[in-house]
Amino acid sequence: MKKKAKYGLMAIIMAFALAGCAMNFGDSSIEEEVTDALVGEESKDGDKEVADSSTATDTEPDDEIEPEPALEYVYVEDPDESLMTEDSLDSDMVEMIVSEADEEGNVETPIEEPEPDSLQIVFIGDSIFDSVRDETGIAHMVGEALEADVYNLSIGGTSAAIRRDKPTDKEHWTEPSLMGVIYTMQGQLANDVMDGYKAGEVIKELNPAKTDYFIIEYGTNDFNSYVPMGAPDVNGQYYFYFATTLEMAVDELRSSYPNAQILFCTPYYEQFWSADRTRFIGDVHSVNNGYGTLLDYIGTMEGVARNKGVPCLNMYDLMGIDTYTVDKMTVDGIHPNEEARRKYAGILIEKLQEMENEKNE
Repeated sequence: MKKKAKYGLMAIIMAFALAGCAMNFGDSSIEEEVTDALVGEESKDGDKEVADSSTATDTEPDDEIEPEPALEYVYVEDPDESLMTEDSLDSDMVEMIVSEADEEGNVETPIEEPEPDSLQIVFIGDSIFDSVRDETGIAHMVGEALEADVYNLSIGGTSAAIRRDKPTDKEHWTEPSLMGVIYTMQGQLANDVMDGYKAGEVIKELNPAKTDYFIIEYGTNDFNSYVPMGAPDVNGQYYFYFATTLEMAVDELRSSYPNAQILFCTPYYEQFWSADRTRFIGDVHSVNNGYGTLLDYIGTMEGVARNKGVPCLNMYDLMGIDTYTVDKMTVDGIHPNEEARRKYAGILIEKLQEMENEKNE
């Protein structure tokens, strides 16, 4: 495994070395550029096609779903340390993920008294949903088009899974991660982990039992926080892996809110730059955090969706963002601009209408 990682790293270094000549990287090495760019952000102030087929999970599909081949996760048992900087995860040296919207953009439309027959949609994710909450925000546009009551519980900078240095008992839980949000909905946490976030205000108005759709969107911050995608045996540490956290979320939501449907949204094409935006580091295909590329995380999310019988929108395929359009569709290589948010909302609206039609047949 180390040998493969080594050859992969050599390929990446050669590619970036060539790019560096054209882009004037300066005296720092390409390895340092990649390492700096992958400094994870634990801070919540900041905020794709098939998985590698090296290993498999034990997850079983639901009885009603036609059995699929066993999900094969991408995982690295002994990742290449030259691609990782675990000791620097709390550093502010590089800020790749910008999640804070300006005061004007991060204003949630007040929740009005729900209409008796209107849909209730709950969004759970990161800054893709959280950073813009005005009339051009994804959640707002979906709610308006479907005349639905929308509750946006997304928090910029958060990931689905949590890091290994975080407590997992509910008496001491501190993370507003995917399971942190779900446990807060269920009233299971001793700490108010969503306090101080806009989502923390929104959740107080939510009756989750009335939810028709939970829309879950994660992956970018799991990648940037060096969260492993999966492993053949997680030894009960489900909260620390991307795949098992998604599986737990589906099981918890189905158990507590059986009338609701769940929809996954994967990351789309993204690029990574140095903090000052002067050095291009790589993209969804080329930057490896030691466990895989962001494209591998997209494949893992799709694999969990297949095994759990959850519809999944592969936004890497659907958004049409690539190396040629990323500047036109994002503000920083990651976060969608208004044009991209409208396209994203349109894809969601079409899928939710399709799911509603199937439900009513």
